[in-house]
Amino acid sequence: MARTRTLSDQQILHLVAHALNDADNTWTLNEAAAAAGLHPATLIKRFGSRRGLLVALSKRWVDSIPTAPTTQDPHRELQAWIDSLSIDDTTEAQMLTRLDMLLEDLRDPELRALLHHGWQRNISYLTALIDHERQDGRMSAGLASETIARLLLDTAHGSLLRNAVAPDATAADPSHTARSLLEAMT
Repeated sequence: MARTRTLSDQQILHLVAHALNDADNTWTLNEAAAAAGLHPATLIKRFGSRRGLLVALSKRWVDSIPTAPTTQDPHRELQAWIDSLSIDDTTEAQMLTRLDMLLEDLRDPELRALLHHGWQRNISYLTALIDHERQDGRMSAGLASETIARLLLDTAHGSLLRNAVAPDATAADPSHTARSLLEAMT
């Protein structure tokens, strides 16, 4: 007789994603299972393998990215997106682990495609927010909204790389550099 599922796949993915966000070294399926309070065999049964779990986590991430404003205050949403980039509480080990995870995504064609799709969704979302900034008279830069969105995302990602090698990591916080770019555009 099969055991009753106590957690849905989405609940498991939430627990694992939260644990991986705090990871400070390469993670194993055993560690992911422990983070979710499950046996590794349960993760294998649900997701097939460590890679299957990564694909499910990536799809969950992509699905969570809005493509249009989600509130009545797109300006505040744009500021919240920038604030979410902050790495103030991120250790050097966590930053390096995130870069390792990125490289793992880049090496796998399906994970790389999901990453691309997620970044495209981010650009669509930022473009919509920037369009509202323009409509509200908060931004008048001559560049197209999508170009500004791409610059914001590229600035954030570049700051992450710079942060990983900077002796003073606070000087390369993505939220500071993205905010500076946005302020230069207004």
